[in-house]
Amino acid sequence: MDLRTECDAAQYTAHLSGQLKYADNGAFRTLVDEMNASNLKRCVFNLAGLTAIDSAGLGMLVIASDAGKKHGWSLTLTGASGQVRKVLELSRFDQLMTIAD
Repeated sequence: MDLRTECDAAQYTAHLSGQLKYADNGAFRTLVDEMNASNLKRCVFNLAGLTAIDSAGLGMLVIASDAGKKHGWSLTLTGASGQVRKVLELSRFDQLMTIAD
């Protein structure tokens, strides 16, 4: 996974690209810790550059969603397409978190 983040007065945005898989667990947990520390109420994962996600990657998104609920911020997934979009749909992630186009 490649990661670029930006933060403004309204939201924390993480742009994910490449593949989100088990090997990214450490970096992803650091990202979630940074989102928690930002004290912003809206966090977005822009998945437009993500080409693949495995079951561990899905688990990381659930961890982020749970952290948001615990720390008082909302999580929105944007830009998912191709295989990533299909996996999110098959896994019914729209029932767990907000998925925007």
